[in-house]
Amino acid sequence: MLSTAPAIDAAIAKATSDPYHNLPRAVFLAATSNDASLYEGKGGWARLPAEPVSNDVLEKEGEPITADSIFELYSATKLVAAIAVLQLVEQGKMRLEDDASKYVPELKDAKLFKGFDEDDNLILEDNATPITIEMLLTHTAGFQYFMFNPDVVKIAQKLGVHPLPNAEGAVREWVTKMPLMFKPGEHMVYGPNIDWVTLAVEAVSGKPLELYFKEHIFEPLGIHDMSFMPDSSQIFMAFIDEEDPSKPLAIRPNTPLSSTQHFGGAGLKGSPRSYLKILRMLLRGGELDGVRLLKKETVDLMFEDHLTTDQQRQELRVFGKDLFDPATRRATEPSRDLTYGIGGALTGKDLATGRGAGALTWSGMANTYWVVDREKDVAFVVWTNVIPFACQPIHDLWFDIETELYKGLA
Repeated sequence: MLSTAPAIDAAIAKATSDPYHNLPRAVFLAATSNDASLYEGKGGWARLPAEPVSNDVLEKEGEPITADSIFELYSATKLVAAIAVLQLVEQGKMRLEDDASKYVPELKDAKLFKGFDEDDNLILEDNATPITIEMLLTHTAGFQYFMFNPDVVKIAQKLGVHPLPNAEGAVREWVTKMPLMFKPGEHMVYGPNIDWVTLAVEAVSGKPLELYFKEHIFEPLGIHDMSFMPDSSQIFMAFIDEEDPSKPLAIRPNTPLSSTQHFGGAGLKGSPRSYLKILRMLLRGGELDGVRLLKKETVDLMFEDHLTTDQQRQELRVFGKDLFDPATRRATEPSRDLTYGIGGALTGKDLATGRGAGALTWSGMANTYWVVDREKDVAFVVWTNVIPFACQPIHDLWFDIETELYKGLA
């Protein structure tokens, strides 16, 4: 048993004691190479009344959270997508350096956005730079999410597509009609790049993404609760009022995502326990319970720096300043040494929590953080399904419980 488990239990209990004003729930699971359940902690509610109620009513009407509750993953989906791509690379069916238009023809016609003219029409230029599989995996291709650039919303409206590729009723064109916002290879810009690359997975494998994930990743790992499809047992989402955080959280079912066309950037639903299996497979070098999904050298590749310029690294550090290490929220400078591997960011050395150098990490928009730390031989998830992303209550809890985890490992 982890020696610091009681301290972690207490921190989770405190953070979830007032589910309408702090965190409605939190799940923290950790495992090592040889211990599938080093720590399991949870507190709060999977479902609860929309309006604040007394504890007595909450006990009667609320549904407690568990490690098997079904969460919205959002961008935690991207790690699964990266694994799928690397499986096909291992099989020789594609290469990281390949021009991705070989598999996704629409990339040949991708235009470069240059602005709007005096009549508010799009100014688009031809793109002469090949977009590689690796660029798409590392967010250096030049596509950008709408939440980081208001021009993307305006462009989508003019092109008649939805700015969120994974929204309900998605079609392929919601990704393929959108232009590049930057020249490929020049910048690290977070966007629907993984959505593009999983169109290549579908083309190469000949299978819809849902089926590919199921047959080649989930079923081999014994995962039966992870899918893009709607799940009636999915937990409620909680929304903090960003203008007045003192107000009670809004509690409601999440807005449905696509059950038709699927992309690897977001959309999966599943449990923390199942996701930890994926992380532990990576921690063990691509194998879990006698089943190998990736070669060790392929997993090693995920933990290498795949950004090619200091500018790209600095762009990631500014973007991810307080997203991938809870301690940096309390600092003034961007995360030191932060860079990007395959499947997620690689956090730096000497983190205040005790995390090892070069740990692979990412999250989803609703605060589903995950970490694979090979130096300290531990993988863990910190999940809440609260919006907005990187909100202070989750960072406060995350810092405390990660610190206690590493104390217990020392």
